[in-house]
Amino acid sequence: MNSIYKKKRLFIFFLFFVFFNITYISNSYSQSSIAVLDVLTMLKDSNAAKSMKEQLDKTAKQYTEEEKKQAKEIQKKEEELLRQKKTLTPEAFSDRKNTFEKTVIEFNKKREAKRTALAKAKRESMRKIEDAVEKIVKEIQTAEKIDVVIKKTAVILSEGSIDITSKVIEKLNKEVSTIDVNVTP
Repeated sequence: MNSIYKKKRLFIFFLFFVFFNITYISNSYSQSSIAVLDVLTMLKDSNAAKSMKEQLDKTAKQYTEEEKKQAKEIQKKEEELLRQKKTLTPEAFSDRKNTFEKTVIEFNKKREAKRTALAKAKRESMRKIEDAVEKIVKEIQTAEKIDVVIKKTAVILSEGSIDITSKVIEKLNKEVSTIDVNVTP
C-alpha cells in the first residue's frame, strides 16, 4: 500500500511539475512581443525612397543621353578615320588611330566613373533612409514595448497585427519626405 501511495504522490508531483512548466513557458512566450517590418514595401511606398529613386533615375537618364551623343560622335570619328586610311601615310594614319583610341578609352573611363558615382550615391541615400528607419523602429519598439523586430522576408507566416510597416512608413514620411541624392562623378 505504501508503494501505491508513493507512486500516486510521485505521479501527482510529476503532473504538477509538467503543468507548472507548461504554464510558465507559455506565459514567458506570451509576454514576448514580436513585430514584423516589410522593408521592400517600405522602400517602395515611402516618400523618401520614391524621392531617391526619381533623382537617381533622372541622373541616369541624363547620363545615358550624354553617352549616346558622345558615342555617335565617336562613331563619326571612326568612320572618318577609316575613310582617310586610303589617303593618309601609314605613319599619319597610325597617329590618328592612336588619338582615336585614346578618345575611346577616355569615353569608357568617364562612363564607368558615372556609373560608379550613381551606385555610390544610391548606397549613401539608402544609408540615410536606413538610419532614419532604424531611429523610427526604435521609437516604435520603445513605445509599444516590442522585444524583437524581424524583417518580413525572414518570416514564413505571421499575424497581420504584428506588422509595423505602415506605422514606420507614416512616421518616415513625416520626418524624412525627401532625400538629397548627391551624384558626383
